[in-house]
Amino acid sequence: MLAKWSKILFFVFIGIYLISKSFYEYFIFDMLVHYSIYALIIAFFLCLLYNYAIRKNEKKNILFLLPIFVIPYIVYLNMGNFYFGENAKGEKPNFKIISINIFSQNSEFQELKNYLKTEKSDVLVLQELTPDWQKNIDFIRKEYPYFKEEVRDNNFGIAIYSKTPFDTIVTKNYIDEMHPSLIGELKINGKSLSILATHPVPPLPNQARFERRNKQYQLMKKEIDEMKISNIILIGDLNSTVYSPNFKLVQSDKMKDARSGFGLNNSWNAFIPLFRTNIDQCWVSKSINVTNFYRGENIKSDHFPIIAELRIE
Repeated sequence: MLAKWSKILFFVFIGIYLISKSFYEYFIFDMLVHYSIYALIIAFFLCLLYNYAIRKNEKKNILFLLPIFVIPYIVYLNMGNFYFGENAKGEKPNFKIISINIFSQNSEFQELKNYLKTEKSDVLVLQELTPDWQKNIDFIRKEYPYFKEEVRDNNFGIAIYSKTPFDTIVTKNYIDEMHPSLIGELKINGKSLSILATHPVPPLPNQARFERRNKQYQLMKKEIDEMKISNIILIGDLNSTVYSPNFKLVQSDKMKDARSGFGLNNSWNAFIPLFRTNIDQCWVSKSINVTNFYRGENIKSDHFPIIAELRIE
């Protein structure tokens, strides 16, 4: 019985991995592909269990030994950078940025205030800024006096706050005015820095939204590629993980993942740990040293904050 069910479930999880990787151009499978690597890890342990269950059998299928060696290699290709990638641990940062999807339906304003009393930064980015939230965050505007807020009644309001003045700050409507992004430029130690704060639509509930998100990815990548500034940060809830081939649509050759070498730091879903993954992203120019990257505390949102400490030279 153990051999039978471990074998059946092995094929189920291998099927999830292969199908999601093969049909990622369709919205439903794009959602599934974010969990494909976890399905593969489960399949690995099921394969171990199956081989253990049949260990006393005289006749064994040697093909069931192959996944024990192949799966760890695939997992390493997908997740190795999070743990073995280059970083600048030990160096002293000169810039810190926080990104928080505050969750439009969240009314626990005090939780955010309490969190930001201890977690200080140079720049703060908020997603899902609604009129109700805007009325309750005067404390942020006092500490970060330079800001731009694009408030929306939907889930796509966005704001950026800074302790130092922006040289320029503009709203970018890559898709439409109801889904704004922000680009702010400022100086850090005399060096120009451009921050693209964004929150593309999630790929659900239909193919049209999936394609709108991917179109925004392409437009943002084009924007980043054409920037003359050498120091760039792309940050926000991108509604995708690096496990999806669709993420390559926004992945500029000029940029690197700030998570590299600091672990997964899965930031969503804060409500359901079993489905937690890393759709909140921070990518920085390759010239920027990442001295630390970590996940913040629970603020009663469906997302945890993400924090990057950087050295910009």
